[in-house]
Amino acid sequence: MDALERLQIVDEVRLAGNCAHPIRLRGEMVELNTGEVNYRDLRVACRDRREVVCPSCSSLYQADAWILVSAGLTGGKGISVEAATHPKLFVTLTAPSFGAVHTRRSNGTCHPLRAETATCAHGRPLWCDHRHEVDDELLGTPTCAACFNYRGAVLWNAHASRLFAETMRQLTRRVASSRGISRDIFAEEARINYLKVAEVQRRGLIHFHGILRLDGHGHAETPPPSWLTAALVEEHLRALVPTVRVRGLDDESRGWGAQFDTMVIDPADPDLARVASYLAKYSVKTTDASLDFAYRFKTRSEIVNSSADRHRQQLALTAWDLARERDLCPLNLRLHAHAFGFTGQLITKSRGFTTSFTALRGARAFYMSGSNTHIALPGTFHYTGRGYDHPKAAQLAGVFYEMQRELRQERARAKKEALRDARA
Repeated sequence: MDALERLQIVDEVRLAGNCAHPIRLRGEMVELNTGEVNYRDLRVACRDRREVVCPSCSSLYQADAWILVSAGLTGGKGISVEAATHPKLFVTLTAPSFGAVHTRRSNGTCHPLRAETATCAHGRPLWCDHRHEVDDELLGTPTCAACFNYRGAVLWNAHASRLFAETMRQLTRRVASSRGISRDIFAEEARINYLKVAEVQRRGLIHFHGILRLDGHGHAETPPPSWLTAALVEEHLRALVPTVRVRGLDDESRGWGAQFDTMVIDPADPDLARVASYLAKYSVKTTDASLDFAYRFKTRSEIVNSSADRHRQQLALTAWDLARERDLCPLNLRLHAHAFGFTGQLITKSRGFTTSFTALRGARAFYMSGSNTHIALPGTFHYTGRGYDHPKAAQLAGVFYEMQRELRQERARAKKEALRDARA
């Protein structure tokens, strides 16, 4: 490989943003210096949010997710800085139990032996004397697969987003009622805005981490009424979560699990960035952090032949098979078998909480357009494939990404050290 060929590969990878498997396009480009129009081949980043699919694109997506959360917490990116002073809550909502699974308690134990529940109906032990390591593959799998309610678990996932929406609706109604006003009048005075992130637990059930921000009628730009406090909302939320229910398409009623947590966020906390980082990290995960469930399944045999453990295979198979039931057709479970039936988005927010991914991408594209030497003619480009021309280009993209990641980490460490020294 000569020097010119090496430079061409480097340029190709750089223009594709170090993407692992870029999209190949061909169309007409205008050279800005001369006005000449010619056909060109382009490699554009895939923009896949999943870390196991494309580390570079997912890193950019995670950074945008961090900005999205951070802007809702402290303002910026078109969100008023007044948002930083508004009362906020950090909330975690979980799924109920659908069967005992291997776990790791704070003291390292799993399920200690209890004489009255030594075995299940199938004669299998309900106890486990192991001290599981953090990466133990048994974690999240049932102590008895025959006892685990796979149908209930998948359908709970499928209705989880509706349950969250109903929780927010009833929370607003309760808070308004405590003031002696209707929801419509409440909306003229205040807003309870939110951002939530979905995480798949090891047992395959969805749970949500979310931020609730209390605003005035103008969202982040206006403070909430003095009576709308974080303590008031937290009180009503704690009373509501154990009781709120939604009725599914199968006519079953579903609610939240017993594990529920809420915490008032201190607006003066200098480490609010940690909250944004905590939520953003989930935005690039697949269902089980592997390639097995990164894409939608096309056939049932793809699930059976995957390298996933039996528990996760069964969750996906259950979702696939439930799609045959007429009453459940609107859920499109076959399209969501790779997500164990979860039909929602990983990150959702109310309109007034923060900016949008679209706005962030638009701002980035506008900033980068200043260095463009060519512009594309709209409507002339068409898809020609995926990947790079040279087989070593994808490997080089991985090397460049790792270098950039290490540089970012070094800059972050240097910034933290400088802040620590300034406070000392």
